[in-house]
Amino acid sequence: MRRRNEENSVRVTNLSEDTREEDLRELFNPFGPVSRVYVAMDQKTGVSRGFGFVNFVSREDGERAIRKLNGYGYDNLILRLEWATPRKTN
Repeated sequence: MRRRNEENSVRVTNLSEDTREEDLRELFNPFGPVSRVYVAMDQKTGVSRGFGFVNFVSREDGERAIRKLNGYGYDNLILRLEWATPRKTN
């Protein structure tokens, strides 16, 4: 599994439990090339935990997606988008 390029990573929250990685890829592809999509899934139930990450090749494409999709109604919920905060390293 490739590490995500954190500087171009958009955190998406308020996803429905039915959301899959393919759904996010389809939603975000119109904004530019997407290098990675990840939806956090509950290990036991297999449903979405309500958040995920979309990595863009270009930071400008990520900015455009945030501007257009933050507050967007998707699957009966309102999406929240922001730049992902970098992971802490030990």
